[in-house]
Amino acid sequence: MTAPHSSPPVLADLLALDERLRSALVAEARFSHVVAYGSVPQGSADAFSDLEYWAFLDPASGAAFDVRAWLSARLDVQHFVVNEFGTPTVLLPGLRRVELHVAAQERLPEVEDWTPQHVRPERMLVKDPDGRLARHLAVLAARRTDPAGEAQDTLDRLLNWLAFGLNVLARGERIRAHELLGWVQGGLLRLARLHAGRTAHWANASRRAEQELDAATLARYAGVTASLDGLEVAYANAVAWTLDLAAGQSLHCPEALAAGLRAATMQA
Repeated sequence: MTAPHSSPPVLADLLALDERLRSALVAEARFSHVVAYGSVPQGSADAFSDLEYWAFLDPASGAAFDVRAWLSARLDVQHFVVNEFGTPTVLLPGLRRVELHVAAQERLPEVEDWTPQHVRPERMLVKDPDGRLARHLAVLAARRTDPAGEAQDTLDRLLNWLAFGLNVLARGERIRAHELLGWVQGGLLRLARLHAGRTAHWANASRRAEQELDAATLARYAGVTASLDGLEVAYANAVAWTLDLAAGQSLHCPEALAAGLRAATMQA
């Protein structure tokens, strides 16, 4: 059976859809403030990127807002879901994704607490009649992530995931050990980015990893991926890389724990 024909996604189409949705969000009287986030306002979008917005309800808007109905009236919605993080999301033709959070206006100050990564207020502002959103975005833009300051905590969490995964693997739950390996990989990517001085995507460490990390790092990352049959090797490689990164960045890993992790990979 041949796959149905579909045209490849085009960046210009994504940007045109963004402009159309921005206009609709501005025109919606029930929204007092609207902000866009993600790769489009960051200026790093490509043809496969998503569109993502937060809309804040005017207190006078009254009844609860039906996100699904609002999006379906304006887009060719093929699927609607509230994802694991509570975000209403629609899928459009070509697997295009659009996220639209709708929140009470009183939550507007929470914008200042978002991850301060690639913040471009001039592109993020969609609707802001009184300038309040611009002020919150200015605070966000002034904040800076501190990858070096988070390094020890990142290592500590990584050590926990390694121990968890190795114990599950030793029990014989290979599928669960494979799932836990994803948490190990995330921690390793962050420490590898810090080691390489490539922390622009610290919050989402896998974002553009192929373009931003060197060949040796990518090869080492490949060594901590695995099929169900290759978990022992992947965990052994993950332990070795973790300890190398910890030593290279003068992070604290208890010697007894390091020895225990090495021993567990030999027994796995």
